[in-house]
Amino acid sequence: MLRNPCLVLPVILSLLLGSNRLIAEKTDTSSLQPNDIVTAIEADLEDAERLAGVSPKVEIHDGVVTLSGQVTSLQDKHLASRIAKRTRGVEAVLNQILVKTSERSDDAIREDVLKVLRVNDSIDKPQIVVDVSAGQVAMTGKVDSLTEKRIAEFVASGVRGVTDVENQLTVKLLPMRSDDELRDEINALVVHSVYLDDADVQVDVQNHVVKLAGRVSTAEMKDRLEVLAEVRGVKEVDVSEVAVDPSMADGTRRKARYADVTDAKISDAVERVFHADPVVFGHADAISANVADGVVSLSGTVTRLRIKDKAERLAMDVIGVRRVANELKVEYSEQPPSDIEIVQETQAAIRRSPYLDRRDVRVHSQRAHVSLYGVVESETEKQVAGWLASGVTGVVHVNNSLAVEKKWEQKSDEKIREDLNRKLKFALFDTSNQIDVTVQDGVAILQGEVDTWRQWQAVLDLTLEAGAKHPHNLINVRYHPPHGASKVYVPR
Repeated sequence: MLRNPCLVLPVILSLLLGSNRLIAEKTDTSSLQPNDIVTAIEADLEDAERLAGVSPKVEIHDGVVTLSGQVTSLQDKHLASRIAKRTRGVEAVLNQILVKTSERSDDAIREDVLKVLRVNDSIDKPQIVVDVSAGQVAMTGKVDSLTEKRIAEFVASGVRGVTDVENQLTVKLLPMRSDDELRDEINALVVHSVYLDDADVQVDVQNHVVKLAGRVSTAEMKDRLEVLAEVRGVKEVDVSEVAVDPSMADGTRRKARYADVTDAKISDAVERVFHADPVVFGHADAISANVADGVVSLSGTVTRLRIKDKAERLAMDVIGVRRVANELKVEYSEQPPSDIEIVQETQAAIRRSPYLDRRDVRVHSQRAHVSLYGVVESETEKQVAGWLASGVTGVVHVNNSLAVEKKWEQKSDEKIREDLNRKLKFALFDTSNQIDVTVQDGVAILQGEVDTWRQWQAVLDLTLEAGAKHPHNLINVRYHPPHGASKVYVPR
């Protein structure tokens, strides 16, 4: 509820009359000063739950941001990179942040890294050799795809005590696919990706090496483009000829791509991404995807919860998809572990995490349906716990009932507006967006119009980052039918 009932009328009047509104700025990139970019990144790093109080040093030269300082985990270091790369005017990030060494022995760290590689269902029977020295992990061996190589590095970086990962894994390239087949597939994936809907990219493939050229609007989008091109059969991806150009975020290409959307094209695109993804492709033929008015219904049976979750995310990332109804069933193909074994493995996974090793998370399992109980300090910790549980062998469902202890911190309406204005300017700067913000007693009311549901959600996420409570998102989505939500803010 609002703390002061007398504010109800002013809030409603402000919506009707347009008073006390903040319109997201449409600033020419050339007018941005390096100090403005540095200030925006520093403020966003401070807003991040895991980085608050750490204060990494931020410098910029010719569009390249350098980060330095110390953090407590390797995943926190990666988080700092992601925040910098989403910022307007940043072309690349050089991350020189150091990870503090822990009291854990190299042998204990190595044992945990090998364990997470063995139990991770996205890596097929890994032939990986792991060495650890002073917390620094070196991995050698062979995997089936660039995606598996990336996943191996990601899960290793999530082990408590790991300070760096040197990834020397090589790709087997089995089965072989022609360069033409790979080029056509990657081109289609780019065209149908919601994250690349304003990109202008050319794809060339020679001897299974993908060379990408063109322009994207952010360094973050450049990273997404590289990941998208790591389809099964690709040996290497080169993005050195992809330029970061914020002027690309004008909505022109997006408008044309959404105008061409049909249920049939969505269905074809979903089937394509399932067969292209190195994690899902082995189950792609077992997954049925029916599309009606932009709603994708998934049915069938898969052997891992992670595959079910990944299929849903892949479908949601296709242009034109409004919603995904995920009715996939999870049935473990081998002798399933007992509930006691599932509980033990889940608890072990949580203890290995640098985010959760000091949290008292209670785990319950009944017929492979896992429930998590307890208290954590942030939404990030809650999400990490759920993700770890979903990766345990045999788990078919996760009920994440963890409570977040962190309370809303008092922040003035003026400061919330100021911080949100900065975030909209630097992290959501598409010139086709028109966003109006009203803040009353800490509650943010969002109005206006954006192109896609991805942008709608991004505005909501940035509003929470800015320190608002109970944000009410009334923003219209231009390229989708009405979502059915209320268009009037009613204070609770």
